Amino acid sequence: MYVPVTKENLIEQLRVVFPELEEPYKAELQRWQGEQHPGNYDFLAFVFRPQFKKDLETRVITDFLRRSSAFFERVCTSGDLEAINVVWIKIFEWLIHRPKELKQLWPILGQATRAMIEDAAQRWGVTNNLPNTRSVE
Repeated sequence: MYVPVTKENLIEQLRVVFPELEEPYKAELQRWQGEQHPGNYDFLAFVFRPQFKKDLETRVITDFLRRSSAFFERVCTSGDLEAINVVWIKIFEWLIHRPKELKQLWPILGQATRAMIEDAAQRWGVTNNLPNTRSVE
């Protein structure tokens, strides 16, 4: 069953799609001892992105990267501006400054995700970091 991703269920949906992040999530919860739980931005930055980076460093399109691409597309097409903003800030703004990794991912990214990344690159003035789409499609 398709569940739209919103700011309210972003972490829950990430935990469903990426069960391998459960242990890093529990470790992050321990780090927050006595404080409120980590929010969406914290989860993406401290739980999701380390695994994302690790898989990108393999230079192979892994299952994790394929699921990441599909998840980004779900978020980008959700219409929930806050959920989109979390992924934009914690993943896309990070990714547009890593052209090799972005080129590697580009062929598996969905149309809405590519459009968001292109918009981020334009806003940050780094469109030269975008892959030459004629050579990767």
